[in-house]
Amino acid sequence: MGRPAFRPGPSCPISRDLTDETAGRFAAFLSLAVLALAAGFGLGWAVLLLAADFALRALGRPALSPVARAAGLLRRRAGLAERKINAGPKRFAASVGFLFSLGIGLALLAGQRGLGLGLAAVLGVCAGLEAFFGFCLACQVHPWLPWVHTATVRPLSGGVDEPAR
Repeated sequence: MGRPAFRPGPSCPISRDLTDETAGRFAAFLSLAVLALAAGFGLGWAVLLLAADFALRALGRPALSPVARAAGLLRRRAGLAERKINAGPKRFAASVGFLFSLGIGLALLAGQRGLGLGLAAVLGVCAGLEAFFGFCLACQVHPWLPWVHTATVRPLSGGVDEPAR
């Protein structure tokens, strides 16, 4: 039997929720600033606080996120209009930010400064792309994930997945 026809790429809406892309760019800038300061000074605990903030955003709780609240305030103070977009890819991006921040914070606390700074550089580039150019790398990857999973894994009769050949 052949595989079901599935075309890779975006399939919207990914989530029923919407988020403000303009405030998201401010949030990326604020996250980048916190990351640069905390990682630069080797403050693993501060990066773990950033990880907690990313987790709140990933869980769809921006009202509890200090970074998201500050970003919304900055957007309003700058007089910029909201630009509503689907929240699914942005939540995925926040999940990736959480994982990277967690890794950075734990690496710094464990005395692995090189590893922490390397991970911080990757997260910093991604946050910088979003903040300065409005390009969300994780958002570009997110819509392809179901296709990658479908194309590379097939269920076996025993219920265990095996890589496709």
